[in-house]
Amino acid sequence: MYRFQAVSEVIREGVPPALTDLFVLITELGGLPFLLVALSVLYWVDDRPSTATVISYTLVALVATLALKQLFMFPRPPVSVQAVAEQPETSGFPSGHAISATVVYGGLVLARERLRDARFVGGAVAVIGLVGLSRIVIGVHYLGDVLAGYAVGGAILAGLWLTVGKRPAYACLVATVAAALTFPLTAGSGYALIGLGGSIGATATFWTSDTARLPHPETIGQTAVLVIAGLAFAGGMFWLAETVPFAPAAVLASAVLVAGILLFPRLLETAPFEALAV
Repeated sequence: MYRFQAVSEVIREGVPPALTDLFVLITELGGLPFLLVALSVLYWVDDRPSTATVISYTLVALVATLALKQLFMFPRPPVSVQAVAEQPETSGFPSGHAISATVVYGGLVLARERLRDARFVGGAVAVIGLVGLSRIVIGVHYLGDVLAGYAVGGAILAGLWLTVGKRPAYACLVATVAAALTFPLTAGSGYALIGLGGSIGATATFWTSDTARLPHPETIGQTAVLVIAGLAFAGGMFWLAETVPFAPAAVLASAVLVAGILLFPRLLETAPFEALAV
């Protein structure tokens, strides 16, 4: 009853089949790969301190999501209703996409101090709502899973904002400690090693480097090359972290992935990038 299976079925059947493919695309706005790309690009070319804050919050959200899923291990809706088949052994409660969307898009509103900007807030709320709706429409979550995800994401966001605020080093430290403590529980989940290694890499970077002082691209050429090279690096390391069979190597690859993303703007100080500034 609390997962609202019947209401979820009504929602699924109420959306025209022609829109299913659109919701398949919308759901990616709350997925880890897309958020990794989006936050990386924002960090490299836009407001770095606020994006660093959101990145640190996202790591906490990832660790919390993995722990909660493994703790509850509630099944997903039947494969017969899934437009995009999820692995049957993965837990359906709470919705990780709803948690991530709430923390990332809500975090951008807070970290960029845009609470009084109706358009910014409205856009964030719309994306968060659509991501949650998409999880129901494509049949991989029930309404209760999504509502629980919103509640968890809101609690994480509020808790971190009130305790660590715009200090990503502290939020990453929280993520690292939480990942280490919950690893015996989350070890069976796909992103557990990425969560642990990524938290370690981010913590080490934020505590040893002043990322706010890293250079920003000055020209379109610098921006384009930085983004292309950075995404190639991030994609390669993410693939390695997901596929390497040796757990310590996966943790190391994940640490290098996140630390590399955070330190990538240092390349702007090298001769090839300086030449692009002319």
